[in-house]
Amino acid sequence: MKKIAICMVLIISILLVSISFGAADKAPKFTLEKLKMKLGTTQNLGAVLSGTNIDLNKLTSSNPGVLLIQNDGSLKAVSTGISTLSYTYENSKGKEVELYCFVEVTVNEATFDTVVGTKSETITLMVHLGNYSVKVESSKGAIAVFPEVSREGYVFEGFYKDEALTQKVTNNERFSANADIYCKWLTPEEVELAKNPDSTLFDDINGHWARNAIEICSAMGLFNGVAERQFGPDVTMNRAMAIAVIGRLAKAEVEGKQSGLADVPEGAYYDGYLAWAVENKIVTDAADGNFRPNAPISREEVANYMKNYIDYCGYKYEIKIDATFNDISDLSRESKEAIVTLYNLQIMQGDSMQTFSPLASVTRAQMAQIFYNFNNFVNRYH
Repeated sequence: MKKIAICMVLIISILLVSISFGAADKAPKFTLEKLKMKLGTTQNLGAVLSGTNIDLNKLTSSNPGVLLIQNDGSLKAVSTGISTLSYTYENSKGKEVELYCFVEVTVNEATFDTVVGTKSETITLMVHLGNYSVKVESSKGAIAVFPEVSREGYVFEGFYKDEALTQKVTNNERFSANADIYCKWLTPEEVELAKNPDSTLFDDINGHWARNAIEICSAMGLFNGVAERQFGPDVTMNRAMAIAVIGRLAKAEVEGKQSGLADVPEGAYYDGYLAWAVENKIVTDAADGNFRPNAPISREEVANYMKNYIDYCGYKYEIKIDATFNDISDLSRESKEAIVTLYNLQIMQGDSMQTFSPLASVTRAQMAQIFYNFNNFVNRYH
């Protein structure tokens, strides 16, 4: 009987120890490193985070606008994007531990095919500030911390993911791969224009597609009106006007300069600018001693003059896209090169996807837009 009693005590002790070990707290752990959810669906938290004594107050979603933690602890996919689930707890040694799970919300139920990475992995963002760039490193899948930026004479509008400044970096946006980031700068005049729906300079440009460009370029002193409070946006630009605007843009010193060209009247308002332009090889089509100042300027001629001016300024650029206009093949090599260059720099576009219309004349509104686009090129790259 004694032996039986001893055995029973041992068995009970073993059972009690087993029960004791079985009841021990199980450390929290994310069962998945990456999770993809379909938009609008709900996920039980238990399928993602295991462990005992889970405290919902210690669970956070980095982007509640994408992934919402509901009061019952379930996860709700409320919009497409990426969010990081993080859980913080104190382990048995009193040390704070952080756990992470990356969640991508998509419109389909595909498997997680874009590697977002773990906290230990980093991405590099090259932020182009104008004259220089800075490298920003951030954890993969984490929100990047961008530097505070400023530029004398300009107002910072925001960071963008493309050189054309069309894809703005949103608040709390996460990056999963290396990227180039670009700054958008506005002139004080552009900021004021945004506040005022009607033109304060001209009465004939309200509602015009080029109003912003016209006012900016006029405020820069590049254009004058054709009459009091009249800009004449649809008036055809002649060659003399175009050279005068380029000269004003360059702030060329023209006092006392004369072109000496046969068809330029003595004392003409544009003669000093023309002399400067010929001297600096911006105008190269007056070799016969004539300039044809009153002739409408063509799109081909504008492209040539602007390309020559860009080279005169010493601006650096890269040709990435070969413009496939089907109406420029018969032009000179210089003209084709100028058109492709201005197309790449987003200063001039075609009048359609296939045609550039090199012989078409240019209106004052179109010319203002070209100079406005040139100013944006300068702001982006220099």
